[in-house]
Amino acid sequence: MDDKHLLVFENVSYSYDEEDASEAFAVKDVSFTVDKGEFVVVLGHNGSGKSTLAKLSNSIFVPSSGKVYVEGMDTSDEKYEFKIREKVGVVFQNPDNQIVASIVEEDVAFGPENLGIEPKKIRERVDNALKAVGMYEYRLHETHRLSGGQKQRVAIAGMIAMLPDCIVFDEPTAMLDPKGRKEVMKTALELNKNADMAIVFITHFMEEAIFADKVIVIDGGRLLASGTPSEIFAQKEMLEKCGLDVPDIVKLAGMLREKGVPLDGNILSEDDLVREYLKILNP
Repeated sequence: MDDKHLLVFENVSYSYDEEDASEAFAVKDVSFTVDKGEFVVVLGHNGSGKSTLAKLSNSIFVPSSGKVYVEGMDTSDEKYEFKIREKVGVVFQNPDNQIVASIVEEDVAFGPENLGIEPKKIRERVDNALKAVGMYEYRLHETHRLSGGQKQRVAIAGMIAMLPDCIVFDEPTAMLDPKGRKEVMKTALELNKNADMAIVFITHFMEEAIFADKVIVIDGGRLLASGTPSEIFAQKEMLEKCGLDVPDIVKLAGMLREKGVPLDGNILSEDDLVREYLKILNP
């Protein structure tokens, strides 16, 4: 197995029906890899199997068939369960279901305490994690008084404090307003860039895929496509069949090209569009 692969799915299927697995596959014959330091976005509409993938990534679920490996450890082998969850953490969409303490810093300390980390190192991890998500000044605040976006960032800080090699975000912005969504995405990107942490970001918001190194599209439990954001957004028919659409900026760039505007390059964001348009105005 390639050493650079942190997370490996090999022909993975999962059924919620233990008595007759063949009748109720939530995930069917899925294979992909996540490399160390890679930012991977998994796209799909509700019910496509995305959340099942998240739970399969760190042995919350184990495959009905196929294999999932975390740094070479088989997630179906119980002796690796603890180590696997140290390597890969999962942040779920509802922060209220993840926060266990009434004070922010106590909540972030919960995970490291359960790992048996010594108090001095826990203090350091908690402070660093809260600074990483921009919540250090809220360390003594009551968790129930935070906004949705702030709660999600505290949940992320709790995961960071455990120092995993990869964090899987299972639709972390689904219950947030636009401001909260931007806060969480910014945090995920900074962790990937500054902490060299692998990120798997599961979402149905297409604009959240533009920053990815790799995009995976899943529908009906099956992997339909994998590629760069530009490669995936070019497959409009496939996306439409999955109930997905390309980001508005990508649409706008396409419309401008159809009108004869000579836009070059891969336009995935507002900044890309402005930059290319300025090149036309100032050749």
